[in-house]
Amino acid sequence: MHVSGFMVPYDKVVKCEPGSTCEDVVSKMTDEHISCLVIVIGDAPHGIITKTDMCWCYRNRIPLESQVGDIMPWTMNVKKIKSNVDRDGAAKFFEKNKVHHAIVVDGNDRPVGLISAMDIASEVAKDSRAWPYIRNETGRVEIPQKK
Repeated sequence: MHVSGFMVPYDKVVKCEPGSTCEDVVSKMTDEHISCLVIVIGDAPHGIITKTDMCWCYRNRIPLESQVGDIMPWTMNVKKIKSNVDRDGAAKFFEKNKVHHAIVVDGNDRPVGLISAMDIASEVAKDSRAWPYIRNETGRVEIPQKK
């Protein structure tokens, strides 16, 4: 199955701006039960801020009133993955880049979603539960046809 089949669609991704405070980010993460927000300017992604980043802020006594754009290297190296990459290719991408989240882009490099390592783990579990049947590209379980 391609990443586009199990990503979070971009219009449902929780976002913040560089001027958002650490307190705003932590509140959104806890209220929505999510582990990251996409930092945007307009609607274009410029970074991803994670729970790990917020832990770093806490450990370094960064005030909650601080703006994420001032404290995070969020413009640096936003990881993007193509929507037609399969699940195993996405897992290799995460392993190679040592990240847990990536922006999913279409063939024109436009954002179409967000994917996490947890999304990949969930897909592996679904495949495992589907056995001895198979899952098609849309994620539906099918009974193999006898020949």
